[in-house]
Amino acid sequence: MSKLVKLSDLRLGAHNDSVLVVQEALAKAVGLDFRSGPGTFGERTRQAYAKWQHHLGFSGPEADGLPGPDSLRALGTKFGFKVQDEAAAGKVASPVPGHTVTYRYGIQNARYAAGFHTGEDYASAKGNPVVAVRDGSIQWSNDTGGAYGSWVGLRAENGRVYVYCHLSWRGVVTGQGIKAGQHLGKVGSTGNVTGPHLHFEDHPAGPFVYARTRKPMW
Repeated sequence: MSKLVKLSDLRLGAHNDSVLVVQEALAKAVGLDFRSGPGTFGERTRQAYAKWQHHLGFSGPEADGLPGPDSLRALGTKFGFKVQDEAAAGKVASPVPGHTVTYRYGIQNARYAAGFHTGEDYASAKGNPVVAVRDGSIQWSNDTGGAYGSWVGLRAENGRVYVYCHLSWRGVVTGQGIKAGQHLGKVGSTGNVTGPHLHFEDHPAGPFVYARTRKPMW
C-alpha cells in the first residue's frame, strides 16, 4: 500500500510522518542526509527540496524549498507515495495550511482606523504558502495595497471576496480562475506589519471597502 503524505504537514519546523516520507524520497532523488533530524522539516530538508524543484525546472519563488502540490505529486509518483491536500479531502481548513488563527477578528484596538481588527491573522514563517479557501476567480492581485502591502482578492463562488494581505509573493493574476486549495502566493511582511503573517479578511461582493467585513467563514 502506498504511503500518504499530507501537503499541510510539510512546513518549516514541522515534525511528523509526512516529512519523514518526503525525506526518504529526497534521499533517493538528491542525496539528502536526514539522519540528524528524521521527520523534521529543517533547513537541510528545505535545501534538498529546492534541489528537487530545480530538477523539475522550477525557478525563482517556485523553487524556494517549500513543497507545493505539483512538485510534491511528481516526487510521490517517482518514489511511491500519494499526496493528500486539503482541497482533495473536500475542504480547506485554513488559508495557511497547517496554521491556525493567532490574532482574531474584532479585537478592539485604537491603532486601527476602524477601531477593531478587521480580519484574522495567521502568524507563519515568510514563504509558507497561502491557498484559496473556495473556488472562484481573482478579483485583484497587485502590490498597491498600502498598509496591506502585496495582496490578492479572491471572488469566491459563494458571493464573498476573501482578501489575502502582506504577501511576499503573488502567484496569480487578475481574472484567473481558481480552485479551492490552489496556491495563491506566499506569507510575507509587506505593508504595515510587526512580523510575517497572513492577514485574512472576508468581504461582501463588490469593490473593496475598508472594514466592511465579517468574521471570516467559508
